[in-house]
Amino acid sequence: MKFYIAEILALFAWILLIVSFWKNKDNKLLFIQIIANILFLLNYIFLHAYTGLFVVTFEAIRDYIYIKIKDDRKVFFLTLPVYLVIGLFSFNGIISLVSILASINDGYSLIYHGKRVVLLGIITYALWLIYDMYYLNYVNVFAEGIIIISNILILHKQKNKLSIFRRCGFWKP
Repeated sequence: MKFYIAEILALFAWILLIVSFWKNKDNKLLFIQIIANILFLLNYIFLHAYTGLFVVTFEAIRDYIYIKIKDDRKVFFLTLPVYLVIGLFSFNGIISLVSILASINDGYSLIYHGKRVVLLGIITYALWLIYDMYYLNYVNVFAEGIIIISNILILHKQKNKLSIFRRCGFWKP
């Protein structure tokens, strides 16, 4: 029964996230995203995915800090010790590290803009997909799969497909 409740919560959370992107006022957008985040927290509680629970909780706080402090690099480096604490308190095998790495990568992507963010987004959602597959979180796996595919399509539409890494700044000859 808990599994089905978790899946329903995840479905409603994703629906709210999609709806939030259509809102023009920041207050409504933020309010809807907070509700979605609470649903994701409950989703991970019902799945006993505690590292995911702690990471998602911290991401909400971290994202608020990114909004308040305009120095993205500083925020990123200040948040790294929190991930260490999350890992120490919630470690449950290698799978625990996957959600932490996904969140660190997500925070890292907030430093950049443009194509690099799209590429880092693929990595972030691929890591979350692995984590959610382990916990049989099918709704999240489906949604993350769609995001990965859409980001790949965005990169595919770019000119000179073979130099994506170079254009994103990851490789310089």
